[in-house]
Amino acid sequence: MDKSISLRQYLVLLFVALLSPLVKLIPGGLAARAGTGAWLSTLALLPIVLAVVWLAAYLGRGLPENEGLGELLCRALGQRAGRILCGVCGLWLLLLSCLTLRLSVERLTSTIYPNTGMGLFFLAILAVEWWLGKQKLPVLARVGQIFFFAVVLTLALVLVMGVDSIHLYNIWPVWTQNLPDVAKATVPALGVLGTGVGTLFCFGQVTDRRGGRWQALWWTAALCLTLAALSFVVLGVFGPDVVQRLQIPFFSLAKEVSVEGAVERLEPLVVTMWVFTDVVLLGLLLRSARRALALAVGGEERQSMTPLLLLVLPGAYLVTGSFFALERSYEMWFLWGDLALFYGIPLAAVLIGKCRGVL
Repeated sequence: MDKSISLRQYLVLLFVALLSPLVKLIPGGLAARAGTGAWLSTLALLPIVLAVVWLAAYLGRGLPENEGLGELLCRALGQRAGRILCGVCGLWLLLLSCLTLRLSVERLTSTIYPNTGMGLFFLAILAVEWWLGKQKLPVLARVGQIFFFAVVLTLALVLVMGVDSIHLYNIWPVWTQNLPDVAKATVPALGVLGTGVGTLFCFGQVTDRRGGRWQALWWTAALCLTLAALSFVVLGVFGPDVVQRLQIPFFSLAKEVSVEGAVERLEPLVVTMWVFTDVVLLGLLLRSARRALALAVGGEERQSMTPLLLLVLPGAYLVTGSFFALERSYEMWFLWGDLALFYGIPLAAVLIGKCRGVL
């Protein structure tokens, strides 16, 4: 089986993976900063992210098809510095994997299985990741495509059924003095999107990059508009004050809607469906960490995922605290790490590489 995937498959995979952390943040984390203007923050995010994607596509247009972010760092900064940064990024991706696993299981145990231990859920998710890790990237890509349709349809169903409950006073008016807060609220979402940059360590397995800039821009716009619709409906139903107190506002919205004669409560279905996004995100993070660490030590990338999983399992246990405490920790520490490692370092590396004439 071919080890490579097309750019479209990679973008679909990334779309599904990023929905996992973004649904935790939007609109609750934004409402704490921008109030009724939180839904505008997701729209304000659109031109920023499109500019970042366009710049990344422009700067990386000469990158060979068998190279990703790790090879770019080594070429631009030299083998020694590049390998050190690959190691730092690999360890950070591994830490994000621990946090992702813990948040996924916390969500399950707090919404569907309260007062239940987390160990069995850890083992179940890691068993899936172990099997996926033994497969080549196209297998994960096909899983992502299947999950994409399931998750998007579920998301659309909940939002459409929630439109009737929107109260205009929850989202309007937004005064001009609120606009600086609206702009500041885009920073956490931009940091979460930086996780997608971290998965570019796997980009060497992506082929058929013709028209890649426009494909990337289209999928980025689709993701941002999806987040805007999510933020608009959830904020319109609950209001900014209530949204800030909810664990995951989107799941609370799913609790309020039902399909008469078929499903009385959509929340268990939606929460279970969102495990799919966690599986895809965790799979991408682990593959990216494996590739980054292999480049750091200068060895061949191993097919086995077992060593990383043996680190992620105790790591997920060691990440302690409630769901809200973990979210605050992310905003205080992980967010700035994502911004520095996945925006600052690649951009600086490309600029240095251009100055040295090696890119």
